Amino acid sequence: MSEIYLDNCATTKPYPEVTRKVVQMLTEVYGNPSSLHRLGKDSKLELENARKIIADSLQTEPAEIYFTSGGTESDNLAIKGACLANANYGNRIVTTVAEHPAVMKTIRDLKRQGWDVTYISTPNGELDMEELEQAIDKQTVLVSAMLVNNETGCIFPINQIKQIIKKKQSPALLHCDAVQGYGKINFTAASLGADLISISAHKIHGPKGIGVLYVKNGLNMFSLNLGGGQELGLRSGTESTPLIAGFGESARITLSTMDKNILHMTELRDYCIDGLKDQLPIAVINSTKQGAPHIVNFSLPGLPNKKVVEFLDTKDIFISSAAACKGNHSRGPSVLESLGLSRILAESALRISFSYLNTKNDIDALLKALIEYSGDNHSDLLENK
Repeated sequence: MSEIYLDNCATTKPYPEVTRKVVQMLTEVYGNPSSLHRLGKDSKLELENARKIIADSLQTEPAEIYFTSGGTESDNLAIKGACLANANYGNRIVTTVAEHPAVMKTIRDLKRQGWDVTYISTPNGELDMEELEQAIDKQTVLVSAMLVNNETGCIFPINQIKQIIKKKQSPALLHCDAVQGYGKINFTAASLGADLISISAHKIHGPKGIGVLYVKNGLNMFSLNLGGGQELGLRSGTESTPLIAGFGESARITLSTMDKNILHMTELRDYCIDGLKDQLPIAVINSTKQGAPHIVNFSLPGLPNKKVVEFLDTKDIFISSAAACKGNHSRGPSVLESLGLSRILAESALRISFSYLNTKNDIDALLKALIEYSGDNHSDLLENK
């Protein structure tokens, strides 16, 4: 039996073209892009070509695209860079209870330093817009909300948040962690309305260790990396041109095939949800068909999710028991509980995530294995009712 990989929210398999591009950069175009000789200039050309590809994908200017080491650094730089540079406007941050740890922990660190933080609730995966509007005021420096939740695939209305900021005449900048939305949902920087957008290559079949922060022209930002002044001084450090070129290649391919792949993943998502409902009555579906096209979250109450994942691993089927990036809450409820799930459902939750490489046969094999496991553990289910 061949491997069935259904953990694409955690990371994706790189396109063959990406792998070839990275190897080419490591072996042929290996100059430092700051060097003035031919190898340096060739490297710089590849870097700027990738920057333009990603800028075009967001319909922005290349000068608004800053390369980072990944989504986590992009989130850190967006939040701290914006807050520290604009503290003269106030000391308030507004975010949601369902954010990725890279956002949640960065904001928590600022809270320890004296920043006033308000967390907006997300009952049943929907952002409480009334609560959000009440929280934003003229002392608010930053609002940070994700586009697609990495656990359930629910989508937050980022553009509506921007309209509320304008309505309240707040100086707040809007940051969007779009790591799980980029390449899965059609959007541009303008359609989101965000001033700062974080994206990552390894979620779209690119290399790990490279991300982008979009920074709208004219924003006042504080640099967290001091050094040689690369990336217009916002993010110093010799650029990782192999990874950057790989990101450019993955963005080029992803955006050229995105509409077709979104339709494909949507069909897989709906087929999976229907299959779980029809063939596994014990399953509780935590995602909806109105969410992101590539994510299905469900619970098997009474069956520890870790053991389910370990069993599936023996069948060469790979899914997730939760987000691969752990640790949103060292205290308080988990993200899934914040999204409205009970503790029992949260502790038995499993996440399936698709890519263009998956087929309905993959889902059929998964369902067959889950039925086998739940049947073998029938007594455990009865004990936990």
